[in-house]
Amino acid sequence: WRHGTFHDAVWVFFKAQAAPDGEWRPVRLVADRVVNPTGWGQDRSATPLEFVVPDGEDGLVGVFVRRAADGVGTVGPVRVTAVCDLGPRPRPDADVRLRAYGIEMVYVAEGPFFLGSGGAELNRFHRFSDPGGNPEDADADPPPTPPYHVAAAGPIPTGRQMGRLWATGMAPMDGGEIPAAFPTGYAGFYCMRQAHIPQALYAGFLETLTAPHQEERWHARGHGQVITRTDAKPSRTYAAADPRGRVPWLSWADCTAFAAWAGLRPMTELEFEKAVRGPLDPEPGEAGLSYWGLGDVNAGDVYERFVSAGVGLGFKGSHGRGLATPPPDWPSASDGVAYRGHYLKKRRYSFVGHLRTSGRSLANSVTADRSADTRDSFGGWHAARTAPRGDAGVAPVVAWPALATLRPLALRKPIAVDGGLDDWREAQATLDGAESVFPVARRFFVPPHCADPWRGSDDTSAHLHLGTDGDSLCVAVSVRDDRQVDASGPGGIQAADAVRIAVVNAAGGHWTMILARTAGGAAFQIEPPAGAIERAVVRDDAAARTRYELRVPRAALGLHAGEAFGFNCWVLDADGADGVRHWLQLGPGTADPAQPDRYPRFDPNP
Repeated sequence: WRHGTFHDAVWVFFKAQAAPDGEWRPVRLVADRVVNPTGWGQDRSATPLEFVVPDGEDGLVGVFVRRAADGVGTVGPVRVTAVCDLGPRPRPDADVRLRAYGIEMVYVAEGPFFLGSGGAELNRFHRFSDPGGNPEDADADPPPTPPYHVAAAGPIPTGRQMGRLWATGMAPMDGGEIPAAFPTGYAGFYCMRQAHIPQALYAGFLETLTAPHQEERWHARGHGQVITRTDAKPSRTYAAADPRGRVPWLSWADCTAFAAWAGLRPMTELEFEKAVRGPLDPEPGEAGLSYWGLGDVNAGDVYERFVSAGVGLGFKGSHGRGLATPPPDWPSASDGVAYRGHYLKKRRYSFVGHLRTSGRSLANSVTADRSADTRDSFGGWHAARTAPRGDAGVAPVVAWPALATLRPLALRKPIAVDGGLDDWREAQATLDGAESVFPVARRFFVPPHCADPWRGSDDTSAHLHLGTDGDSLCVAVSVRDDRQVDASGPGGIQAADAVRIAVVNAAGGHWTMILARTAGGAAFQIEPPAGAIERAVVRDDAAARTRYELRVPRAALGLHAGEAFGFNCWVLDADGADGVRHWLQLGPGTADPAQPDRYPRFDPNP
């Protein structure tokens, strides 16, 4: 998929063997620029692709391959060309064996995010604040643990001082900092889409190692149950029982050796929270799916291993260089590791509600490495790579692009509520990006969570108009929708394509309205009831657009001239008998129960 900055990719890298009994070595790529280097390309009949080749001291070991334009679906390229330097050969006529490997990756964009949820998760991060009361009072309320906002790149101050990053356990240095070189999550990065190393890829990894390294990285009573080994000449071969299946009993050392060999690196626990929550405001106890489209996160049967922001601060985010030897700044053992994810199986010193997205565990609470305990044979692993500089095809992402205080249009003349929208000028907001699509599981093709995702702006997108027309509030929404589903049958208006609107006045009065089309005209509901309301819904099949329009007396909503008010809008897309498939959302605060104080603000006099 690709929807603007949101996209997945494949990390492709190569190994070469210059003699039948020689060692396999990483292949160095040749690129004169980061994006689409000279000489790289593909057959013109295939889906257009982009090639992103990281450079620098630890670069030119692999390439990110992604869609060149927005779209969703299978990519079937043929005759893709990459340029590489195979190095010297033992003889001019020597054959060189070449192998290519690919790992599915997801992009996590640059931008701010929160650490901690304000809930009760184990060892959670939080912003240190005044605990209040007497700390010696056993009956006093526990100190608050509000989320910490990572608002910019650079070092993060830590400690029990106001406004700094702290934690309820596994705390970072008091009065110290997380250094700028440590991957804090603010910068963009790619990470493995699934939380495991596929068996076929691990078998390929083993086959390119020297015999001593193979003995270190193949666990006969563990890996050997799914990856079989044959002592063929001139070298051993390994075969996977389930090529896309998970490899059991991987230690931290196994995973870091694999990541170094692949030209990737471990993720940090700060990057984990960013990869799950994105830039959204946290919710206490949340254990949701990934904002960006990662699979397996918070799955309940996998804990994941990440570099700790408490004891792993020597990590500088360096990448592997294609050999199975990790760089010296990587933690060499699990004592520099934090275990994360909504893991349901173990209850040693935690319980189900303690982990989730913000919970953190040490190695003594999980079976960390190569356990014989079959219940804990799969430890999760998301290898990553910092996004390369010089990639102009991606941009920072914010949670709610339309959240600046907006001003309703003062309409020059009364509008005709007919669904024509000819008497409106520019829209106040446009909803056409993946960041507007909810629930997040519907944004991307991530089995098993979503087999029929949002397919882009032609699937569902909207332009929102808001204005005042004398004593009335006027709303118009022009929705691009490839399939119109009218309200009918037992599902009625709740199972149809519709626009839902919420208004909260300066005194806190809260109204919700929903407008849909039926065979007999516009269907409308408002709660609590208000005065006479004009409405219209018109479908233009040729343009694949549905236009919704409302005029509501301001007095009926308690809206007074010159006062700001809260406003939110949902565009519901119901593509079949299963009801609403996904919706586009203007701003936050729509969860049940609603939080009207978080709605976007409209101010007649900003």
